[in-house]
Amino acid sequence: MKVLELNNGKSSFLIDEKHIAPEALSREDLLYILNKIYEDETDSIEIPQLEELEEIKNPIEKEIVQQIIQKMVEFKNNVENIRQEVQSQFPPIKN
Repeated sequence: MKVLELNNGKSSFLIDEKHIAPEALSREDLLYILNKIYEDETDSIEIPQLEELEEIKNPIEKEIVQQIIQKMVEFKNNVENIRQEVQSQFPPIKN
């Protein structure tokens, strides 16, 4: 799953097949992306490298996207730890 599309110096996040500008991204949109990262195989999520974001022309848009992408990368890198922590605190219930 691709989370960001870069086109002609502009960026848009891909949320449920819709293109959303970074400044229009809502909390629900961010939650959707983070849920996808958590639920899917982390290798299937395509998060662009920070160097790729240099293509964005608007400096404010670039900063917003860089901050969001950086947090997504941190979250993606910690998904396994988060899963283990949740499973240890909430073990499966046996009938």
